[in-house]
Amino acid sequence: MRFNFEFFFSCFPALIAKIPFTLYLGVISFIASMALAIVLLIMRNSKISIFKGFATLFISFFRSTPYITQLFIFYYGLPQLIPSLVNLSAEVSFVISVALNSSAFIVEILRGGLLAVDKGQREAALSIGLNKFQVMTQVVIPQAFVSILPSLGNTFVGAVKNTAIAFTIGVVEILSESKILAARGFNYMEAYIAAGIVYWILILAIDLVQNRLEKRVCKFL
Repeated sequence: MRFNFEFFFSCFPALIAKIPFTLYLGVISFIASMALAIVLLIMRNSKISIFKGFATLFISFFRSTPYITQLFIFYYGLPQLIPSLVNLSAEVSFVISVALNSSAFIVEILRGGLLAVDKGQREAALSIGLNKFQVMTQVVIPQAFVSILPSLGNTFVGAVKNTAIAFTIGVVEILSESKILAARGFNYMEAYIAAGIVYWILILAIDLVQNRLEKRVCKFL
């Protein structure tokens, strides 16, 4: 079987057209993940045992099970127990499932960043009259943010790449579009290689933006 270069190059316009939607899914998923991770971090550090126990159990489950399993449980399984979930679109279900999964990893990144800030700086800030809130917002969080920025960037890249799994529940993003194109003439090799190249270029662009952001943040702080 010969490689169809004409079909291969013809795939790119349709695949590139799916980049905005793929990025949209990745950005929304990442924002939701960050918000949930902050809530989980507060719960984990809470003195209330129920909150702390729930956060610990949540993190353990979503870090220890494959993401695609979680996606199928949420999209196919839960609607059988909670009928109202049947009305959720595949896109919304995907975003929620990614948020649940990624937040379990982000909360550990946040916790590690906060712990990396030397205790002496907190004590010094308190000694000059800053209250605990000011210490966290003006001393601890800015320094922690610098240390966790690369890890957060990698998590965002993971969220964008996870969009490829969304085709399993009917979301038409880059990989889904390549499958549709391939089915027309059974040129799967050409279509999937083209999709891989589009993803590759997209991630390289995200990495470039991330590197520039890291440099600017370091200069600013």
